[in-house]
Amino acid sequence: MKRYIIATLVCLMLLPVAASAQWYLFPGGRPAKDSTAVDNSGLDFVPVRTDEEMEEELASVWTTKVSLILPFKSTETPNSNFLDFYSGVLMAADALSSPERHFEISVYDSTVGLPTSAELESSDLIIGPVSYDDISRVLPRSRGKFIISPLDPKAASLTDRHKVIQAPSSWESQVDDLIKWVSEDLKGGDAVVLLISAEEGSGEVSSRMAKRLGEAKVKYDISSTPSSYEGVVRGTCRFIIASENDSFCSSCIRDIALMNLRGGRNAVYSTSRLRSISDLEIESIHAAAANITASYYADPADAAVARFSDSYRALFKGDPGQWVFQGYDLMNYFGTTLGRDQSQWLAELAATPGKGLQTDFRFDANGKNNTAVRRIRYNTNNTITTVR
Repeated sequence: MKRYIIATLVCLMLLPVAASAQWYLFPGGRPAKDSTAVDNSGLDFVPVRTDEEMEEELASVWTTKVSLILPFKSTETPNSNFLDFYSGVLMAADALSSPERHFEISVYDSTVGLPTSAELESSDLIIGPVSYDDISRVLPRSRGKFIISPLDPKAASLTDRHKVIQAPSSWESQVDDLIKWVSEDLKGGDAVVLLISAEEGSGEVSSRMAKRLGEAKVKYDISSTPSSYEGVVRGTCRFIIASENDSFCSSCIRDIALMNLRGGRNAVYSTSRLRSISDLEIESIHAAAANITASYYADPADAAVARFSDSYRALFKGDPGQWVFQGYDLMNYFGTTLGRDQSQWLAELAATPGKGLQTDFRFDANGKNNTAVRRIRYNTNNTITTVR
């Protein structure tokens, strides 16, 4: 019973959503409206549907059963991030629902216990668990059903041998698109420089960057001192952050920012790890004209993001964060692509790119690994734009 406590807790906390979506999220559903109905108020009797008609109507409703497995920590202080994730899932299920299709969501707290084989048997869609270890433990219980890995990058290693679909794109995809972006931006007189500290050896990230630059036939230097290029490049000096040392990266960004403030023409290219460096000021990232590839970014200027944010604020009296967007995007995309015939699902994923609120979807030929990333440009006027 303990696994189901969180469902009651979360539903109470999400009462505005649950109230608006209850017809769709739980068995029974809302009766379909009959556009040919007539006013029977003046008749002596009201026509009643036969048992056969009612069974036919119920059979026409497609109920999609979803198992959501997240570490809510329901026996402690509940994890607010995963409660936000769940609220996004509910909002997407409500948006996808219709009189012809209902969603029934079973919620499991993985910190209390993972669902059994019997509990997963009727699931059409399994989102979670989050960690690699928990996904590995659930796999034998899923009995050949697909598991969507929502967050952990390490779970990508399970996709080759198991029915695991990796929703977040990998750092490799970020690197590949970053080098493609540099190649597209290059103009005559430009220089390309891989920045890595003198103490660092060749790591996975820098090796992949160098390999992709070679494949694109882009000439480049390797350096640990951005300032040595000040005033010596005729065009734009395009610095690629290849280091995995946070202190070194911060120092480089600040140096390049100062070079630009002195009138230089420099640009920085990096994966999303640059955004996670705690001691790096956002002002320096802007001043350095940083171009970043990321798996997640919700553009406030995007009309769909603005509409969703308005709806969320009306329900919860607060702004949605990245966990809300992530839950919504995953449920919306996978709920849309999932057909009645699951044997065709991987082919459907491989052939169906999708644009979410903060996450895009472009699966590889196997339909198991998301390779889509977003390009984010930090402009020197302190604005952020997404690059298509």
